[in-house]
This record gives sequence, C-alpha cells and structure tokens, in this order.
Amino acid sequence: MYELKNHTESVVHHVLKEYMEKYQLPCSCDRCQADIAALSLNQLPSRYYVSLRGEILTQWESESLPDKARVISAIVSAAQRVAEAPSHT
Repeated sequence: MYELKNHTESVVHHVLKEYMEKYQLPCSCDRCQADIAALSLNQLPSRYYVSLRGEILTQWESESLPDKARVISAIVSAAQRVAEAPSHT
C-alpha cells in the first residue's frame, strides 16, 4: 500500500519553523502552531505524491513557482488570526 503525502504540508511546517525562529509570536504553544498550520494549509493548494519520483517532481515544481512567497503570506495571515483569537483562551 502506498502512503499518500502532501508536499504543501511539509513546506508549511518547515516555513512555520523558520518564521517562528525569526519572529516572536504572542504564543508558540503546540496548539497555536497547529492552528497556524491548519489555517495556512486551508489557503494553499495541496500537492500530493505517493512515490519518491513524485516527491522529487513535486519539490522541483514548487521550487520553480513562487510557492514560498504564497506559503509565507498564508502563514503570516494565519499567525495574525491566531494571535487575535487563540483557541486555548
């Protein structure tokens, strides 16, 4: 059985980690991070793959497109929303 993976999810988690290292969020608990990731992923197109070849092609395609800028924009927007109304309060 093949495992279905979403490249966009991996990118969002990676970029979110980088973003959190550079900028201080009002709350960086696991719940807020998960909320930011979920909100970001809901704004971005999914890029699924099931094989190593598919993963490589998906990574190559995402490098040639302005995806990182869209991911950063989605994360910033989501971080602002979560900061305004965190789920844990």
